[in-house]
Amino acid sequence: MSSRNKKKEKTKATQQKLEKKEAYKKLMVSFKPLIIAVVLWFVTIMLIHLPAVKDDISLFFVKFTLDSAVGFGKLFFLPVESHNFPNITVSGYTMKVVMECTAYNFYIFVIYLSLLSPVKWKQKIYTLLIFLAAVFIVNNLRFITVGYIGKYSQNMFHYVHDYLWNILFGFMIFLIWAWRYNKSDQIDDQKNNRKIGEIN
Repeated sequence: MSSRNKKKEKTKATQQKLEKKEAYKKLMVSFKPLIIAVVLWFVTIMLIHLPAVKDDISLFFVKFTLDSAVGFGKLFFLPVESHNFPNITVSGYTMKVVMECTAYNFYIFVIYLSLLSPVKWKQKIYTLLIFLAAVFIVNNLRFITVGYIGKYSQNMFHYVHDYLWNILFGFMIFLIWAWRYNKSDQIDDQKNNRKIGEIN
């Protein structure tokens, strides 16, 4: 092999190493906020379960969830009511609302995930508002759905309440985060292309 070919191969190998390094850096930039958000979420969950504050925080989230679910039901003329705190009745089926039913952990997680995303503040705020609205709407729909399901099948109620909705929440958060992060990349690319066009 000639020295010229050796140089070409060496240059190609160096180029590939640089590309791999750049791809790894980009991946870390993308996932670092997610990792930090998970750590902060975990710490916050532990703090709000401290005996000194747990009852007050639980009362706030349960009351907020009950009021919003009843309001949501009335808005769409659905048989949702709450006459006996912390119970909610959907079409005659009564459920007790506890802290774990309030989606508080998802609210906390999306706040951290939005604010730590490696995008501009305007994008962070838009993403946060989209997340909060999505969690709010989906959690209200969850109460109404499981209420109707519980009226007809207790087994199905536990399956949907305990597993299905939690999986759907997690999937929804991932999709919104991927969409918003991709959108911010597209906005940055468009701005960069405009700048390059202006220079040329």
